[in-house]
Amino acid sequence: MAVKDFIAHIRTSDGAEQLLVDHLKEVQYIAENIGQKIGLKHVTGLAGMLHDMGKFSEAFQEYIRDAVANPSDPPKRGSVDHSTAGGKFLMEHFQQVNSVSPFLVECVSNAIFSHHGQLLDMVDMDGKSPFVNRLTSEKNIDFPQVKQRFLQNMYDVSYMNNYVIKAAKELETFFCNKLKNVKTAEGVAGVIQKETSFVTIFIFSALIDADRRNSRAFEEQEKITPFDVQSLWKTFEEHLNNDLIEKQKNSLPNEITRLRKQMSLDCLDKASRPTGIYTLSIPTGGGKTLASLRFALRHAQLHQKQRIIYIVPYTTIIEQNAQEVREVLQAEDYVLEHHSNVIEDTEHNENLSFKEYQVSRRLNTAKDDWDVPIIFTTMVQFLETFYSGKSRNMRRLHNLANSILIFDEVQSVPIHCVSLFNEALNFLKNTCNTTSILCTATQPALQLVRNNIKIDEELVEDLPTNIQAFKRTSITSLLKNKGWNTEGLSGFVEESLIQRNNVLVILNTKKAVRDLYEQLKYADFEVVHLSTGMCPAHRKKKIEEMRQKLHRKEKFVCISTQLIEAGVDISFECVIRSLAGLDSIAQAAGRCNRNGEVEIQDVYVFNHAEESLSKLPTIKMGGECSRYIMKDLQDNPALFGGYLMSTEAMMHYFNHIYRAFDSKLNYPLSKLKTTIYELLFRLDTDENKAYIKGPGKQYPLATLASYKTAFSHFEVIDAKTQGVLVPYGEGKDLISRLIGCEPIDDYQVFLKKAQQYSVNLFQHDFEALKKNNQLIVVQFGTFNIYVAKETAHDDQFGISVQGEAQLDDCII
Repeated sequence: MAVKDFIAHIRTSDGAEQLLVDHLKEVQYIAENIGQKIGLKHVTGLAGMLHDMGKFSEAFQEYIRDAVANPSDPPKRGSVDHSTAGGKFLMEHFQQVNSVSPFLVECVSNAIFSHHGQLLDMVDMDGKSPFVNRLTSEKNIDFPQVKQRFLQNMYDVSYMNNYVIKAAKELETFFCNKLKNVKTAEGVAGVIQKETSFVTIFIFSALIDADRRNSRAFEEQEKITPFDVQSLWKTFEEHLNNDLIEKQKNSLPNEITRLRKQMSLDCLDKASRPTGIYTLSIPTGGGKTLASLRFALRHAQLHQKQRIIYIVPYTTIIEQNAQEVREVLQAEDYVLEHHSNVIEDTEHNENLSFKEYQVSRRLNTAKDDWDVPIIFTTMVQFLETFYSGKSRNMRRLHNLANSILIFDEVQSVPIHCVSLFNEALNFLKNTCNTTSILCTATQPALQLVRNNIKIDEELVEDLPTNIQAFKRTSITSLLKNKGWNTEGLSGFVEESLIQRNNVLVILNTKKAVRDLYEQLKYADFEVVHLSTGMCPAHRKKKIEEMRQKLHRKEKFVCISTQLIEAGVDISFECVIRSLAGLDSIAQAAGRCNRNGEVEIQDVYVFNHAEESLSKLPTIKMGGECSRYIMKDLQDNPALFGGYLMSTEAMMHYFNHIYRAFDSKLNYPLSKLKTTIYELLFRLDTDENKAYIKGPGKQYPLATLASYKTAFSHFEVIDAKTQGVLVPYGEGKDLISRLIGCEPIDDYQVFLKKAQQYSVNLFQHDFEALKKNNQLIVVQFGTFNIYVAKETAHDDQFGISVQGEAQLDDCII
């Protein structure tokens, strides 16, 4: 067969064919550019050129043409293995070559084997090697024929030898730089295994994105045109400076306004600092969103950074912060909001028609790869980019390189993810030339744990003085031996409104919020309910309505879960907070007297007797620790500088929390009697060795990580959630289009809009909706979109699990 006879893809719209040689070389080129960012151009390029080597087989060429020629009865998707040959070629020809590191061939081969699924375990929990099994599989892949065709039509032996040597030298240099200051043999082994795992993940990310970008460019007949980001940074900075001048003119002429300006200038002054990990501990209400942006825009220009990525704890605050930045920078086309995934991925289902598979491919390539200048996303999405194992998440990872990451409310990192979060930040700083800014008024002291990070500098000068100057509230303990019940709390709220126009009540559970709402809803003042049962568009509308009420000084109460604590720019006259961690209490206090409207306002902390925290151990332990600190400060008013929200108090709090949860920090897997940290970064010990066994050969694997096992157990939050599209506002139109099977021209636009009208449900609520017949399932190829019926949505509470929304409306 001639070169022109070997094809990689057939375009669905017009039947045009993409030559296999063209696809491999184009993916190689894209992957090389990605790898160049961390000095591994030929390492990632090697994965790109070999990933579809198996498509040179007769079986694959027959399969792809048959699939197009017979759409009504196509061959089974995945029936021809085209992703083993490239890795097998590397392992057989270079695994035992002295000048080539075994780490290189194993890392690249695993990425190639896995580019249509998940990275394989090098060693699994039984001491076996799925990686080796794949390599030595008896499955017929026509390897001698495929190899011969590749070397004839793609690159010859001499080119391949030279290219692999270049890749090996890159990796050798990479490891030498990492080991310069490591002094012990155990330390060397630990660094090598840790870096190898991250390099494998990076190669995987580079290959997946390069492959999908090229496939999409061919399918959609579009050219990939990079944006001129450096000129954008300069323009954006000019817009930001103009906006800050206007804000200063319109702000209250008080000490808080002066301090906000000074802290913003501190950030600008520190922007010349080198790539690193910085803290920005601006007190709540100090303007950290724009102050951190000011640092980032100048830092990006001085250090040629490619992206600015805001990472926030909850989807609730993405819309507000993204819209503010979009308006300030006049950057409508350059700011991406990336929330949770609306669709359920079932990508491993191979029993699809060719048409269904093509739809799935379009959805896959449409998903956001973060290839824009400014991104707003969540902590969940950030951590899943490293540790979910899913290609749709991990393809974005390489775009974190040479970027600036701004972590808003960084104390929200889940306890069991602390070590994994720290290692990700270390890799990004030390390997990917990425600067991270840890923003919060309540720094979580991540430098104090075992697997820690090194903080390079605090961006705000004279921090203790600033924290004390931002004191706008008086925090009063209302803790009782037996706690408060809902009825007693209701009475206290009503009393609090006698002398005030508004009160914010923050509770730890949705049930407690709803119970208090039911207790107060017939009072002679308005009661607003806020929870994660509402979609982002619904919450946004509620918050905007409350801002108007606050401006008009209307009398009302807002009852909310902790979602309102992080990043929601709103200011109440009084806050009542259920006992929780000191960081949560500080965040709650930040919603009171936010702009220093008066000298001091009241924040009350009480213990709720009817809150069930058995499934919320972090909140429970945090509350107990806060109780002790408040008691100590009561007994000794000079302790912690005499202020509950001081840096000393927060350091003491987090130190206590991390000691209490020390066994949880590495993401323990009790059933497997190990941790995800150990599975990904295990050392080369006798009990961990795995061997490739074949005729006349037996030699150990260099890499030992259990990628697939680790990733299959990883969840950022303890309970898995599922996105459900709800019939609220424009969500009703989206649902109508889905159910009516209307054609969707742009999946990316559709998915982005759908995020605004979807709710993430814990599994028990999701199952309850299904049991109560309140869900509709719409299938697109390999993807399911779950849609809530009208009876499952309520204007006060959002999702109604029991499907009683219409009945509730009648009662109200």
